[in-house]
Amino acid sequence: MSTLKLILLFMVCILLSVSVRVTHADRRYVSDMLIITLRTGKSREYKVIKTLKTDTPVEVLEEGEDYLRVLTDEGEEGWVAKQYITSEVPKSVIIEGLKKETSKLNTRVEELEKDKASLLEQFDVATQRHAKKVEELEKNATNGKEETSRLKIKLAQITEKHNTLIDQSKNVVDLISEQKRLQAKNVNLSTRAEHLQKENSDLRDTRRLQWFLVGGGVFFIGWIAGKISRKKKYY
Repeated sequence: MSTLKLILLFMVCILLSVSVRVTHADRRYVSDMLIITLRTGKSREYKVIKTLKTDTPVEVLEEGEDYLRVLTDEGEEGWVAKQYITSEVPKSVIIEGLKKETSKLNTRVEELEKDKASLLEQFDVATQRHAKKVEELEKNATNGKEETSRLKIKLAQITEKHNTLIDQSKNVVDLISEQKRLQAKNVNLSTRAEHLQKENSDLRDTRRLQWFLVGGGVFFIGWIAGKISRKKKYY
């Protein structure tokens, strides 16, 4: 919305507010280019309280045939001639009000312009930060993709090593089982070898005994034969 439209809008608001005040408070003004008197009573015989210039606002408290009992903005109460009081808002009052509102609007416009400049500056800063943040996020995303790819490769390598270890562990288990089986077989063979050695030793002892017996038998037979042979010579 342009500055001119804002000024026109505030002017309309002022006129409406003035109309509302007149309706509710019966606010009136000293008319023409005059200076009238505010008296304590309804005629010129009463004491003058003060003089009122043109466009002076008063609040009507009581309305008579020729006089009005009014209250000034300063809080002074008295009677004035009715013919010099009008309900129409003086142009000077309207103009003064418009000047004040225009001044306020100009001040507000200046504040808005400053706020606009500040917001634009903040927007530029925020845009730069956003662009930098987007750049960082894109960079992090790229690094993240590279890291993910690297981790996938490493995971594949670890998985391969794991599978290899599992296979090797299976082989180790099989080797351990085979070792235990061979150890048990070796124990059995050792036991059997000891048994065979014992049997062999017993067999050698038996053979020795047999040879001894055979030798003794041969000796005995020879001795018998010698005896018999000597007996025959005596006969």
